[in-house]
Amino acid sequence: MTEPRPGRFRNAVAALVYRMQAFTVVGYMGVASFIGVEALIVLLGFTTVLPIAIPFVLIVLGLAYLFRQRLRSLWTGLRAKLSRSEAE
Repeated sequence: MTEPRPGRFRNAVAALVYRMQAFTVVGYMGVASFIGVEALIVLLGFTTVLPIAIPFVLIVLGLAYLFRQRLRSLWTGLRAKLSRSEAE
């Protein structure tokens, strides 16, 4: 009947790894822009003190960055709607 395509599983795993790496890069960039590069360097310098906490701290800071971006876009949209309704 139909034979499975060769390398389908490998392609799926490679796509998953690529997405996870892209998410990690976006997270690090978000944290760097949220707290600043110097503070990120200091934060990563604490890996010798408590290495297990660093990923969790970065995740929390990355989520705070994403929340700030969403809040900023919602606020901008709301202000635009209000200014349009006042102009009418």
